Amino acid sequence: MAWLIRGLVEYGWVDVSRTRLVPPGHFGGLDASHIPQSQGRGGLLLHVPAVVDGQRCHEDETYTFEVVLNHNAAGKLFAVRCAGCNYLHEFPHDPGNPQWTAGYIHQALVEHVANFVRWRLGGGELTWAQRQGVPPVEGEPCSASLATWMAEHSNMNRTLDTGPREGWWVPGAAVAGGPVAQAGVKWSGPVATAGRVAGMAQAGGDETDLLRRPAAALRVMVTLNLLVAGMSLLNILVTLYMFRFDRMFAIATNILFILVALGVGGAAWFGVRQYREGRGKVLPWVAIVYSGMVPICCLGGVPVAVWAGIRWMDPRVRALRQ
Repeated sequence: MAWLIRGLVEYGWVDVSRTRLVPPGHFGGLDASHIPQSQGRGGLLLHVPAVVDGQRCHEDETYTFEVVLNHNAAGKLFAVRCAGCNYLHEFPHDPGNPQWTAGYIHQALVEHVANFVRWRLGGGELTWAQRQGVPPVEGEPCSASLATWMAEHSNMNRTLDTGPREGWWVPGAAVAGGPVAQAGVKWSGPVATAGRVAGMAQAGGDETDLLRRPAAALRVMVTLNLLVAGMSLLNILVTLYMFRFDRMFAIATNILFILVALGVGGAAWFGVRQYREGRGKVLPWVAIVYSGMVPICCLGGVPVAVWAGIRWMDPRVRALRQ
């Protein structure tokens, strides 16, 4: 996915993740806003104005192409889909020439959109059956580190279309005739140069190894606590069934417990997410403390909370949170 974005940027695509509006003078814009939340399953969106030869098809305005990771027997590929202009095609990913896929996709969309807009301006209409005939394609996840880094890149108000001198990659595998090939340089792949993920790489650590397992354990403990709140609700129903309103103190204390557990539990759930991403100050500690409140019979809450707290105070993690 990183190679695809880089290649599209080098072909002149602009980052429109915030505005969804392609500025004049550009063929299309790329929208990566769904990648962090969906871990890449939502894919990359490509917005292309319905313009050809200076004429715009105002009935369509813009076509949105979904680009998702997938694979077949031959290997990894990108599936490109747009029901609005009757398009579905697969483009193989060549690990030896990772930028080529972006070039193939760019060229294919340039030709298809031009022909389709001319057809639309000439009176062509897509039927409902034709639109429904373009099946959805389920995307596969990208790496967790890429999704986390892209979220942070967005939080830093940086765009993905900054040039190599300012931006987020170093020269990649040599492409015939390209500037990298001319320079005789070959690198292993895109490298983040800003954000917490980059900081971990520069410090010789790995955020996934540092926080992934404690975050998963915290999530389990938070879920167990929320289930305990659900059991309190069941206790209220049983009390009402057996004693009607003769046990108001028990009912009131259970209701209070549920409200506190759900309120703090909701904050803890978001705290786990911040903990996993190595950010935040208050909510990650809420998640840690809340996890330690799992009933003692579970024998898991306190050890998990201590483990997560120690890992959260690790000097490498603290340096990235400053």
